[in-house]
Amino acid sequence: MKIETLCFALLFGLLQNPVMADDHPELTPADEAYSAEKYDEAARLYRRDAELGVIAAQVNLAILYLDGLGVGRDDKQAAVWFLRAAEQGNQEAQHNLGLLYQEGRGVAQNAVEADKWFNIAGSTSQSEAIERKMNQEQIAEAKKLASEWISSFNQKRSSR
Repeated sequence: MKIETLCFALLFGLLQNPVMADDHPELTPADEAYSAEKYDEAARLYRRDAELGVIAAQVNLAILYLDGLGVGRDDKQAAVWFLRAAEQGNQEAQHNLGLLYQEGRGVAQNAVEADKWFNIAGSTSQSEAIERKMNQEQIAEAKKLASEWISSFNQKRSSR
């Protein structure tokens, strides 16, 4: 195999992976199964790692549920796994959880919760967009909830 072909194959495999997060940067067997389009196996392996608390696996499993790859399409399960990763500080999961609340996918539609998660994730443009449809009390509540969440998260992190 030519070196250029090998490099392209490796790069393509990395690009096919739904999440390559700093908290789990190496390719796992689940990532390899996903890249090979063996979605049933990828879902099984992501679930195993997700249940152990691996953030990237939680996010990837949530994405598989959203897309119905290797598992039945299930927005509620996607929300569960995004929440687990979001609670551990993963910004992608926090942003995606905000989208689910905004759209009412897998969770009850709730602009305050959506805005809270957008604020936590630092998704300024999403937050600004949803706030145009909210009243001042809702915006204040979302910002208060986000601030409390961030404060609590930082306290937990610093006490470890």
